[in-house]
Amino acid sequence: MDLAYWRDIALVVLAIEGLIFGLLPLILFVFAIRGVRWLDRQVRTYSAQARDGWRGVHKRVDKTARTIRSPLERVEHLSALLKSLIPIPEDER
Repeated sequence: MDLAYWRDIALVVLAIEGLIFGLLPLILFVFAIRGVRWLDRQVRTYSAQARDGWRGVHKRVDKTARTIRSPLERVEHLSALLKSLIPIPEDER
């Protein structure tokens, strides 16, 4: 076994190493892309559910606010109407 034989074996081993270390980032990249796609589907699903939930909460809060605000607005309107109908002297203001 001369030096040329060991050189050829070293070249084959280096070629295999280069192939493995060259393909490893590619394989990791492919799995990362798959993971991002899976994560995107999950986020879209759960964000749609969360958005629908918050819309329901918003509707309930808006309805409750209108229910609470309505009598107060009526009282304010009635007060303004009475103030416009009954003149108040300047010295009592």
